[in-house]
Amino acid sequence: MAKIGALVRAAWLAALSYRLGFILSVSTLLFTVVPFYFVANALQPTMAGVIQGEGHQYFGFLIVGMMVVTVVTATLYALPNAISAGVANGTLEALFTTPTPVWVLLAGLSGYEVLFAIVRATALLLAAAAFGAHVAWDRMGPALPILILLILAHIPIGLIGGAMILAFRTAGPLSQIVLTLSVFLGGTYYPTHVIPGWLEGVSGLLPMTYGLRALRGVLLEGLPFAGVARDVAVLAAFAVVLTVASVLAFRAALKYAKRTGSLAQY
Repeated sequence: MAKIGALVRAAWLAALSYRLGFILSVSTLLFTVVPFYFVANALQPTMAGVIQGEGHQYFGFLIVGMMVVTVVTATLYALPNAISAGVANGTLEALFTTPTPVWVLLAGLSGYEVLFAIVRATALLLAAAAFGAHVAWDRMGPALPILILLILAHIPIGLIGGAMILAFRTAGPLSQIVLTLSVFLGGTYYPTHVIPGWLEGVSGLLPMTYGLRALRGVLLEGLPFAGVARDVAVLAAFAVVLTVASVLAFRAALKYAKRTGSLAQY
């Protein structure tokens, strides 16, 4: 944990040296609350019946969706970006020669971006609460493990992107495809049951679908953890299966990179 903390701290110090960008990354997110507030209030009469079971207030529905998108976006791109930067400047190869386990290095390299995304998502929720978003604050405890599972279900996709960088020098479109499908078919702006039948099956293949539904059930409906157990179980299954697949892919890519010496070619 100390090594992970050291890598996260190094990234934090580097980000802090660009204070304007740091401030803008938070303030810009907060300013998005205002247009969402007015749009959600205008659509409230229409959406009130549509979102039943995932909240009664469309503003709160949207904010929870934006929170998850903020965290998931960072989770999908943190590791590929860190690996790409490390390969480009030559530090990744040096890190891999140390006796530190690979998973510790990867967690440390991507940890700051994910943690900062959680901070930004929390700030977004607090700002929305100031505008009147209805949130069951006493359910934050059950909501936390759901958010953690959402992160764990998307980290493997970023890991596969990192594996592709090691093997092919590009992360490919995987993270972007998953993010785009999750935003439009995972229930960010509207519940998945309104999606046309021929597309609804795709939403069932996205971890965000289950994570968002569970989070809204807890935070907006005030349900106990047991009330969203089915969605949580599916989300956990995604995390386990994708983790196994991504670890195998990354090991194969790292072995290939070491054998061909491709890390030193950048």
